[in-house]
Parts: sequence; C-alpha cells; structure tokens
Amino acid sequence: MTDCPLIDAFYAAYNRHDAEAATRLYATEGRHDEIAMGKSRTGHEALRDGLTGFFNMLPDVTWTPHQTVRSADHIAVFYHMTGTFTPRPSDKAPDPAPKPVALDGMHLFQRAGDEIVRTQDYWDKDAFLAQIG
Repeated sequence: MTDCPLIDAFYAAYNRHDAEAATRLYATEGRHDEIAMGKSRTGHEALRDGLTGFFNMLPDVTWTPHQTVRSADHIAVFYHMTGTFTPRPSDKAPDPAPKPVALDGMHLFQRAGDEIVRTQDYWDKDAFLAQIG
C-alpha cells in the first residue's frame, strides 16, 4: 500500500465501495476536485452522494496504488483503476451493454493531522470516453 494509514484507509474504503467510510476520512468541509470533469464537491453529504453515484456507475471498480510521493502535508498517489462502466438505460438503449474500463491516474491528497482536507483526482477523460464509447 502507501505507507500512510490515512491514505491506505481511503483506498480500502474505495475498494469496498464504502462511500460512508471514505467520507468519514475527510474533514467536515473536505473537498474533492474531479479535475477531468471540472467538478468539485465539498462537505460530507456532497462527497458521499458523489461516491455513491460513482460506485453505481462502476459497480466493480478497484484502485491499485503503485507509487507514492510525499511533500509535507501533500501526498500524490499514482494508481491504476479498473472496472465495468454500467450505462443508464435510455429510450435509445433500453438495455445498454456494460463496458470494461482501465485508467491510470493520480490522486493528490492534502491532509491536516488525521483528516483529508482536499483530494484532487487526475485521469485522462479522452481515454475514459473512448473506452465507454
């Protein structure tokens, strides 16, 4: 893992798809920035809702951290993510086919003590869209 208990707990919660446990690792007004999508969520309720939606979209998603870089209260973790994208049914595609997804990315964590203050997630949006095409 990453040799940082807080970050290891983050990935353990993510890989269990436990939005509640992941959210509890953040400060009350903690923030997550999804850089590729240009979206941010602040506060436990917004973070939990975002993760719940994400886990519904990729119900078998997992992250494998493979490199960690520390700098004071910041930690960058390079990861490999895999999962199966499950599109929502629509009028045009009432039973859309799930699609495998594999992406490399980086989480940048800012922490204060035993809490995450902010996360930023960097990954290639074009690569993701090409895979779910």
